[in-house]
Amino acid sequence: MSIKARLLTSIALLCVLALVAGSCAGQEKPEGTLTVAELLNAPVYDTEVKIYGEVGLLGKLNCPCFELTSGGRTVQVWYGLMVQNDGTERPAVDVEGINNGDRVIVTGELKGEGGTYYSKGDFWAADIVAYNRVC
Repeated sequence: MSIKARLLTSIALLCVLALVAGSCAGQEKPEGTLTVAELLNAPVYDTEVKIYGEVGLLGKLNCPCFELTSGGRTVQVWYGLMVQNDGTERPAVDVEGINNGDRVIVTGELKGEGGTYYSKGDFWAADIVAYNRVC
């Protein structure tokens, strides 16, 4: 293959890669989810919702919880020791394989009025799934 043909092939490949990378634009937010900022700016309490964001402080806080950040806001997500006012404990959610800096989708609920065992604004997880944008 001549140098000119190689050069043209390389340019064509770069154009294809640029088009594919550009097709990712606007797909940052997983379908059917809210950013943490959207949830906190218009709170929906004690109702199951899906939020997504970046995990922080997992294993660093003195609780079975971590911080989840997206849209410029942060919420504390509890994955264990979720105890209702009547003393009923919800099952813990497995966070094995989740690390700080990972992007996740968390299904759960934003707690309303504070209780004996929780504070208003805590987010109780029912499911946590790793999310990596794929275009």
